[in-house]
Formats: sequence, C-alpha cells, structure tokens
Amino acid sequence: MIITIDGPAGAGKSTAARKLAQALGIAFLDTGVTYRAVTLRVMRSGVDLRDAEGVAEQARGMDLKMMPGPDGVRVVMDGLDVSDDIRTEEISTNVHYVANDPQVREILVELQRQIGRKLGDFVTEGRDQGTVVFPDADIKFYINADATQRAKRRRNELADRGQAANHETILQAIVDRDRRDAGRDVGALRVPHGAIQIDTTTNTIEQTLAELLRYVPTEYRTDGEVRR
Repeated sequence: MIITIDGPAGAGKSTAARKLAQALGIAFLDTGVTYRAVTLRVMRSGVDLRDAEGVAEQARGMDLKMMPGPDGVRVVMDGLDVSDDIRTEEISTNVHYVANDPQVREILVELQRQIGRKLGDFVTEGRDQGTVVFPDADIKFYINADATQRAKRRRNELADRGQAANHETILQAIVDRDRRDAGRDVGALRVPHGAIQIDTTTNTIEQTLAELLRYVPTEYRTDGEVRR
C-alpha cells in the first residue's frame, strides 16, 4: 500500500506522514530530504547552485541512505549523518535551486521510486508525490494550512533546534516559496487527482492523524498490520 501526502511547506506533511506510518506500522518515506541533501552537498562543494550541470553532477554522485531515527528519519549522506544539517533555514532558503532543476528532479524522482520499491508499504510526503512520483498511490492526501500558522510552526520547529528565527522573515519566505512552488515548470505544487483535502490550520497533530486514519479502509488493517 502506498499513501501520499502532498501540500505546501509548513502544512504539517512530515509530522502527519510520520505519525500515520507509525499508526499503520509501515515505513515513512521523506522525499524532501533528497532535495535538501543535494542542496547541502552542493553548498559544501562550492558549486554554484545556479550551475545546473554542476548541481546534477552532485546529485548523481551522492550516496544517500535514510533509516529510522529517534526523532523521525535519520539521513546519512556520503557516510555522514546530516539529519540536522539539512533542516537549517539556509537549506530551506536555497533548496528551490535544486528542486526546480529538471535534471536533478529526474535523478531524485527515480531514487525515490527505487526506495519505495524496496519499502513496499509506505507513507510518503512532498510536493509532487501524488501527482508525479507515485501517481497510482492507493490513497492520496493534500494537506494545507494558513500561511501565518505555517510560519508559526516553522519558527517553533527552529526554536526547538536552538536556531534563532524571526516570524515575519519566515512568513515572507513561506509566501515566496508558495508562489515559486505553484509556478514551477516541473513538479509544481497542485492537488493530486482524487486526493482527499485536509485543512490543518486549527488542528492538533492528534486531530490531523485521526482525520487521516478515517480515510484508510479497514481492509488495509488487521490487528494493527497492513494488508497488501
């Protein structure tokens, strides 16, 4: 079984996907880390993020592994744990250079599908999971939330990691990213065909999870396990 969760940045996709996967006892595929990892690799290499061929070369040469960690997904790039390094505001600000590169997207979409084939049953989240990467998913969700609330969540997330963050700066970054994501030539943010839409603006994590679980047919679950 494949479940996709799409939506804009800060809507709560990662938390919802991780919690849903845990509730169903299946894997969580965080595809956003593939783009963040390439962004980090490019920045560390000194390659200009606007150098399309140079960025694509970095993506091809990257050895990326994702595995369960105490706080979600542990990300190991080229043998180094970069789980925290890929979550900084600097990476968030620059990841669009990578995510909007057709060559890199092609490389990473194939990587995501390869990982998915190995996992079998999983929940995945991103911007184009139900539209491009896994268009034939069994269940598709589209999660959204008010931009102000998304900025607040992002600020709290950064604060929890000990990173300083200004609400207005984050809000403007989210508004700008929404505009970029919706206007991308490749993998643009849009509601997948047949997706169940959920607004999480006023939801707690528990409420969002309960709403997601309502749409998972009982035939997929038997005593907490997923049927294929």
